[in-house]
Amino acid sequence: MFETEPDFQYKEFDNTQKTTIIQPYDQLQILMYTNNGSRLLESNQIGTTQSSNSSRSSQSLTYMVRTDSTVKLPTLDLVKLGGMPKDSAEVFLEQELGKYYQNPFIKLYITNRNIIMFFNEGTDGLSINIPEEGITLLDAIAEAGGLTENSKAYKIKLIRGDNQNPKIFNFNIRSVDEFKKANFVLEANDIIYVDSRPQYINKVLREIQPYLVLASTSVLIFSIFN
Repeated sequence: MFETEPDFQYKEFDNTQKTTIIQPYDQLQILMYTNNGSRLLESNQIGTTQSSNSSRSSQSLTYMVRTDSTVKLPTLDLVKLGGMPKDSAEVFLEQELGKYYQNPFIKLYITNRNIIMFFNEGTDGLSINIPEEGITLLDAIAEAGGLTENSKAYKIKLIRGDNQNPKIFNFNIRSVDEFKKANFVLEANDIIYVDSRPQYINKVLREIQPYLVLASTSVLIFSIFN
């Protein structure tokens, strides 16, 4: 899985952290508080609906960004959020909802962005949700349970981009100098593939095991009858 030729030329990695841009099919959770979020600071609770009063309120809404980059929201109806940086979208919604509510405070989360990790020649896979603060390559490996004894710490591939023209990078965390380069924030839909050492003996044993069982059973039956 995801094999590359020995002379494959990996892309040079750019560690510049990009702004989170809202995209079609993103699931947006929108938290709204009035009075500039004063109730939020008082209660120190995010995402809970407060009782109805003048300084209330939190309403958690989750909607998908449509293919045309619009989102249908109560009160505002269709608004175009796709293509906007997440921080800018929060400011935009505060301005628009400010026409109907008293000093709204908006907090926006993208809840369905993940990275995918593969280990052991692709036989083990894990999807990891990207938290609000982001996740680094090292954090993702740790959350996946760490490298296995068969993992190649010097050959960790990052596959980024669409299926037609993906960019493939290689990272080596076996040495301290290279280890420093792996402390970067991953992006949504990144694929991490950790190469594994070939296990030829185990593969051969798995292939011949049925024949060994058959042979040993035949010998046992023969010895019983004799």
